[in-house]
Amino acid sequence: MLGFWIALLLSPFAARTAESPEAIAPYAGLEARFHQNVNRIRNGRHLIPLIRDASLDVVARAHARDMAVRRYLSHVNPEGQNPLQRIQSAGIGGFSLAAENAGLTDKTDPNQEILQGWLESPVHRKNLHAPPFNRTGVGIARAADGTYYYTQLYVTVPRELAEALR
Repeated sequence: MLGFWIALLLSPFAARTAESPEAIAPYAGLEARFHQNVNRIRNGRHLIPLIRDASLDVVARAHARDMAVRRYLSHVNPEGQNPLQRIQSAGIGGFSLAAENAGLTDKTDPNQEILQGWLESPVHRKNLHAPPFNRTGVGIARAADGTYYYTQLYVTVPRELAEALR
């Protein structure tokens, strides 16, 4: 009987409930390159690199997807939930500071367009260059019309906790 259940589980006809990595993060490569570019900019200013945090990626991706599907650009979703509330709703704690950058573009090099726009915006640039931030989450989604939506979360995890998380 055990053999039957093992065969059933391994069968190509068995239902798969877990999403594939592509379904969870279809723009993972774009997100990784964006993160690298952000850290390159921070390095040029002699700032510590931002470490990607998978739990923050989930929150950032969900917000980017929501904006793409419902066609809005805001730090506050239509239900009135702000970045801090979204992070806390995901059960993420232990941080002392949090911020978010969001943007959209339909250009062929979306990473460059978003990053350049954020660097030209005093508020967004302040988040990118903030020395205390040490963790980040990046989320990119694409609307049906091809527009890319970006969300980047920034948090500060106290040094003791950051070292424990390594």
